[in-house]
Amino acid sequence: MPDLHIHFATMTGNAETVATDTQSRATDEGWTAHVHDLGDLTPQDLTDRELAVFIVSTWGDGEPPDDAADFWYALEEANLDLSGMRFAVFGLGDKDYTEFNGFARQLDARLATLGATRLLDRFDADLDFDETFPAWADRFFTRLAVERETSGT
Repeated sequence: MPDLHIHFATMTGNAETVATDTQSRATDEGWTAHVHDLGDLTPQDLTDRELAVFIVSTWGDGEPPDDAADFWYALEEANLDLSGMRFAVFGLGDKDYTEFNGFARQLDARLATLGATRLLDRFDADLDFDETFPAWADRFFTRLAVERETSGT
């Protein structure tokens, strides 16, 4: 089974915390997992990812956090084939904003447009993400177990 790549974009550190929690759970379940700040990547870096999760917050009016802005604007323009990637998106936001989880919605749609396959529907967490994350993680890791079983590894 391929390694799990956990990508995050954050303004306040919450998405990074959720990403490291996801890595801990992945490791406990026998996965090799790597955490990446989207601010350190280019869209081209995604072309070798087979299994990926994106844990991202939204800032302002539906925009990516500052650390991921360059990555996002390049991804919007990129002409990549991501058909080899299976992915999930966990968005962190605040329902009081008009563009609740706008960046997560945009990222999810763009990855699919570039050919990536969703493992799960995007999850939009509100400020209570610390309460909703465990249930999402259970669904995500159950889906990964099915992937592992199907691939025979």
